[in-house]
Amino acid sequence: MSSDMNFMHLFFVLPFRVFTSVIKALFHSWLKLRWTPSSKTWLMRLDRTIRSRISHKNSADWVQVNHGSKVLDIWTVKVEGDVQGSVPLVIMHGMGGGANMFLNNIDDLAEQRDVILLDLPGFGLSSRPDLRVKYENGWWVDTSADDVEEFYTEVLEQWFQKLCLDKVILLGHSYGGYLSSVYCLKYPDRVKHLILADPWGFPQRPAAADMRPFMRNKALVLLSKLYGKMNIFTPLRVLGPLGPLVFRSLRSDLGRKFQLYFLDHTVYDYLYACNTYGAPSGEVGFSRVSIPFGWARKPLVERVQAWDSKLDVTFIYGARSWIDSQPGLETKNQRHDNYVDVHIISGAGHHVYADRPKAFNHIVQMIGEAIDEIRRPNISHEFEQRHLAMSSLRRRSSCASQAELLNDEAGIRQPRALSAHELAEMVESDSQSSNEEDNVGTSGRVMFSLDDVPAEKEHKTQTVLSGLEELSMRRERKSSFRSQPAAVLKNVKFSTEDNYESSQRSEFQTD
Repeated sequence: MSSDMNFMHLFFVLPFRVFTSVIKALFHSWLKLRWTPSSKTWLMRLDRTIRSRISHKNSADWVQVNHGSKVLDIWTVKVEGDVQGSVPLVIMHGMGGGANMFLNNIDDLAEQRDVILLDLPGFGLSSRPDLRVKYENGWWVDTSADDVEEFYTEVLEQWFQKLCLDKVILLGHSYGGYLSSVYCLKYPDRVKHLILADPWGFPQRPAAADMRPFMRNKALVLLSKLYGKMNIFTPLRVLGPLGPLVFRSLRSDLGRKFQLYFLDHTVYDYLYACNTYGAPSGEVGFSRVSIPFGWARKPLVERVQAWDSKLDVTFIYGARSWIDSQPGLETKNQRHDNYVDVHIISGAGHHVYADRPKAFNHIVQMIGEAIDEIRRPNISHEFEQRHLAMSSLRRRSSCASQAELLNDEAGIRQPRALSAHELAEMVESDSQSSNEEDNVGTSGRVMFSLDDVPAEKEHKTQTVLSGLEELSMRRERKSSFRSQPAAVLKNVKFSTEDNYESSQRSEFQTD
């Protein structure tokens, strides 16, 4: 029996293991490069192409940090600002992104200070550490959310030290906002102001009864569990040469955000290469800190009280984003004794910095100016005044409202299109006026005969002429009523009693 087992192991099991090892080695070397059209060289070329569109002087290189016994390289982009000596701005991208995602913002933000961007470990051109398992007590065990958070916190701290960044303005988008918030839990003294752009990971996962109906679908729940066993961008890697084409088809909106700089596939290729080059490291870390349907395993809204009281925080949300802005307002309520500001930019989605770059840059610049002047930002008052002006403008009916608003400020009065309410009043008044005209026409009828004396004929003729004159005057008043401004229309009131009295009065006169 033992000889049969040895025979099976020698001629079947052992060759099979050797064959699988060879195939695995080939896949991770030659076959992988041939099947997935992304490489480090291609990604670096795309990175240089995108950075060439930055007007300010910039440079990029790897910054080495230690993690245990391993050395990690963090791709760092430095943009030299117009003003030296101000607090630098550090920007962290979101899930599946890279440093060049902020191309629409870099030049405007660099007018006031140095801007430093990085590819987070596990993304872009940075090293791809193994965040799947860890060695503990002689065993390899799966990593947890705490392990991933600790890894990024310590690596980022070493990165700050290597760059000699003592005080910074820290800006994080989406997953980068989550990691920035976690970093501030342990190292708040290094951050002068924390800016969270549509941050992921703040809200709590709702109970099953509070979820949307599609989230309770059993098939979708099963599919999410199966998808949770693989990495986020695995389907993109499996597509191989078709990956770039499918990616451009599914996320065509990303290219439109950068069409001011590129009309070709440069941005699509850059994002595709960022997510398919190298081992799936960053997405593994994300899977450790998240649970199905995109909720955080450890919601930050439960931990904001642990932030230092001196830490100033600003939330910037997109009005059309899938990220809920309510946790930002809840954070403001929890930290009512500290500075927390929440801004929602209309017309912007999850990539708020790219959808409305000028509005986004304006908020960040105002925060930077306040920090340079050693004071807290006072953005809310200015924006409240602007929102009040915009809300009054939205209540107007036509595009001519904008011109009228500008004319009001310049002291010029011009008529504008009427609102629906004013038009309804006009229709009602028109119908009442029509009834009056009908009454005048019927009650003012005069019967002529050959037997009438000349004096009576003259009196009746004058009566008819006065009735026609009154009718023409009313028509002129109605036409001039349509051309009057809204401010004059509000002072004009009609009542059925007045119409009735005027009708009776005309009948009495004609009779």
